[in-house]
Amino acid sequence: MRLLKIVIPCLLLGGCMFGTSQSAKFYTQSAVSTGVLSADFASSVSVNRIQLPKYMDRPQMVTQSQDSAQINISEYNRWVEYPSVLMTQTLTENMSALLPSALIKVNLAKGEKFDKNVTVEISKISAVLGDKVELSAWYIIKDKGGEILAQQKFTGTVQIGKTYDDVAKGYNQLLAQLSQEIAVALLKK
Repeated sequence: MRLLKIVIPCLLLGGCMFGTSQSAKFYTQSAVSTGVLSADFASSVSVNRIQLPKYMDRPQMVTQSQDSAQINISEYNRWVEYPSVLMTQTLTENMSALLPSALIKVNLAKGEKFDKNVTVEISKISAVLGDKVELSAWYIIKDKGGEILAQQKFTGTVQIGKTYDDVAKGYNQLLAQLSQEIAVALLKK
C-alpha cells in the first residue's frame, strides 16, 4: 500500500512532465490587394462592426462537416481576435486600397461625422475543410443623414484545401469580393 502511494504520484507527475499536448495555432485576416477602383472618390466612409451569427463570433475556428449539419469547433485552431473585429478591419483595409483618396475608417468614435456609413450583417458563413467557404451578407450604405442609399445582398463561395490556413485564406478572398462590391456601390451613390 505504501508503495502505491509513492508510485502513483510519480506516474502522474511523469505524465505531466513528459506528456505533450497539441499547441494552438492562431490565424488572422488580411487585406487582399485587388488594385485601385477609383482614385477620385474622396468621401469619408465609416464602417460599423460586422455582425456575425453568435456561434461564429468566437476565438475558436468553426467548420462544418461535409454533407452534415454537424458543426466542429476547434480548440487548437483559433483566431487572434474575434472574427467580427478581424473581418471589419479587413473590409476597411480592402476598401481603403480600392478607394485610396477616401477616408475609410472603422466607426469607433461616437459623434464623428462621415459622408457615408456602411453596415454589414453576415447571415451565413461556413467552411468545409477540403471543399469550400461560403459567405452570405447584407450590406447597407447610408448617407450622413441616415437615409439608405443602397441595400444589397452579397453571396460568395471559394474552393479551399484541407487546412485551417486554407479556411482563413478563403475568408480573405470572400471579404475582398465583398469589399469590391461595396466600393462599387459607394461610387454609384
